[in-house]
Amino acid sequence: MAAKTKAQRENLSLFESDQQIDLPGEIEPEEIAPKEILLSSSEPEARELFDLAIQIKELKPWRWMEEIDLIGIENPETGKIGFISVMGRLGEHEAIALYLGAEGLYDFIDLHTDESATAHRALEIRHLQAAFSERKYLEKEDRDLIKQLGLKFSGGAWPMFRSYRPGYLPWFVTLNEAQFLIHALSQIIEVAKSVRDEAQPFHPTGRVEKDGYLIRVARKEGSALIWEDQVWRIPRPTHESVVIPIDNATLERLKLLPQTKLEMEADLILVPARIGKSGQRPLALYLFMIADRDSGFIFGNELITAEDSLTAMHSRLPNSLALMLVQAKIMPQRLLVRSKLLRTVLRSLTQALNIELRHADELPSIDEAARCMGEWMRTGKMPS
Repeated sequence: MAAKTKAQRENLSLFESDQQIDLPGEIEPEEIAPKEILLSSSEPEARELFDLAIQIKELKPWRWMEEIDLIGIENPETGKIGFISVMGRLGEHEAIALYLGAEGLYDFIDLHTDESATAHRALEIRHLQAAFSERKYLEKEDRDLIKQLGLKFSGGAWPMFRSYRPGYLPWFVTLNEAQFLIHALSQIIEVAKSVRDEAQPFHPTGRVEKDGYLIRVARKEGSALIWEDQVWRIPRPTHESVVIPIDNATLERLKLLPQTKLEMEADLILVPARIGKSGQRPLALYLFMIADRDSGFIFGNELITAEDSLTAMHSRLPNSLALMLVQAKIMPQRLLVRSKLLRTVLRSLTQALNIELRHADELPSIDEAARCMGEWMRTGKMPS
């Protein structure tokens, strides 16, 4: 568990560079990231959000609450649900996260039960964060918002609000997201104080079912919101299914290649770069790569995006692998991957080609190539 929470903390500083690169292919940024109404200092929600964040920082609920102890909340404006997580028990990344919908809930659960989960996995869960950071990790928009509100902070207490969506990099919260986050912060303050003091423990009422989750639900009395506890059962959502068959001609060409004794590594890596136009939610860019485990030679790589969906992007990986092998004219004996995702999506292709697909905790050739690429993107120079 500690490794996963550390990975979540690390993702916050992966993309501090202002490097902007063009999208691959013919995809236009406007088609992917439509204009959004971001939270501004002119909205009363901005002041309210910062006031609540200040209360959270003073309360420090991470001293007695665990990240995995989720508290559900129903948005009184929209009826949508979210699940609040208190991060910071280990003293590294202090934040309140709000995982959105049943999908966000189960993606969070899967992240914490999958031993092969990588650092970028947390970026692919739809959620909001009110985090506390050092000033150097804030972007200009964050600093401008704080200045316009006449606020001052120091040390690692600078509030930073972020929106996470699958296929995109962290971005500023929209006005609607800020409104939901305000409810979440106000309720976690109330719940945290109750848990700490134990004077008024929460006793869930309403529908109590097996595997239920505590949900904070509001009812209106005049202009006031009265919050109460309920326990709801939240079914796991069904995910979209996208199947992209392997091109038959490519498959037949592969079957004609003699199998070698090569052992290859394959991985899907999140590239540390901002994709798209300034002022728009940046699209995430991934690199799918195969390399020889012994020599480190890169046999193929492809930059890909999830402009349609993560599921669709993952479904294209078998075709990408097949084309790389055809172009390299190589048929490996064994393919090593470290993620459950790649084991799942590549299994049918490797079985058809009689390639042994195995799990490996470490992919040294891939990791060295990724390190060199990251260094080049940050400095413009290849490491010696």
